[in-house]
Amino acid sequence: MPATLIVANLRSGGGRTRDALPLVTNAFKRAGREYELIVPPTAEATAPLLTEFLGTGRPEFDQIAVIGGDGTLNGVVNGILTSGVNLPLGIIPCGTGNEIVRSLGIPKDPEKAVEIILRGQVCPVDVGRVNNRYFLHIFGLGYDVQVIKMVNMLRARYRFARNRSVYYLAALLLLSSGFDPFPVKVQVGERVFSGRAIMIVAANGRMYGERLLALPAPSLSDGLLDLYLLQELRTRSFRKTTRLLRRLPVPELSVQRCSAVRIHLDQRREAQVDGSLLGPAQTFDLSLLPRRISVIHPDPPALVGVPRKAEMVAERR
Repeated sequence: MPATLIVANLRSGGGRTRDALPLVTNAFKRAGREYELIVPPTAEATAPLLTEFLGTGRPEFDQIAVIGGDGTLNGVVNGILTSGVNLPLGIIPCGTGNEIVRSLGIPKDPEKAVEIILRGQVCPVDVGRVNNRYFLHIFGLGYDVQVIKMVNMLRARYRFARNRSVYYLAALLLLSSGFDPFPVKVQVGERVFSGRAIMIVAANGRMYGERLLALPAPSLSDGLLDLYLLQELRTRSFRKTTRLLRRLPVPELSVQRCSAVRIHLDQRREAQVDGSLLGPAQTFDLSLLPRRISVIHPDPPALVGVPRKAEMVAERR
């Protein structure tokens, strides 16, 4: 009988995965669905653990369900692609950010998420790759990395820092204190930007830029990354800071759609993928792998999107 492989990171979301796990397993039992559970000690350990497990050859599994946050989900995606065993992936969100599932329309309620895994639709989605690491949702460099580091620090120190508001708090603290721009060269095809940037983000999904009115709805299956380049701010003001916090456009922000990009830095720097730190490295080569992994979801709008061509949506010259 087909079975579900459950990957659960019990440290995700300040204990939310631990609370959700019995609800999830009971829901599978009520549905008469067999399952096996593997528990990685950390989000970072998920990819090698899953790669090794799938490499042993386990034909009884016809799907994978991940319980955790964006970092754990990223580990599962890397484990699936590294092993070459492309089983449909179901997601039960229990992290702090849960950015990826918001693109997919998956509810936070564990039992409702299981219902989708049992009866939802399977759709292939794009996967980003940077150097030797895969990402399902986002790659970030510069200010974006500092936000992740501050969020990790706040979550380690304060119990209140266990929900999405901690990201806005970290962003506000960093924007208020100032952030030094860094020299960078960004190459997309024959176009090259050389200058100083505060942040570079490549998104494969809905969240970054969802309020940029010039940008059509992002998609997880259109074969393109949305590349955001925030150059050095010419002036600092409260109005500009609040617009950045609300993800609204400023003159220094350009958005470009592309299938590949090379980022070369003046020195080795850390990046982030799906909320997990990557590197450090001096060069980051990004590409998009069309429809590389199958995801179980309730409804297709965020996946299907609108066919579009690589284009520059906004540009500062």
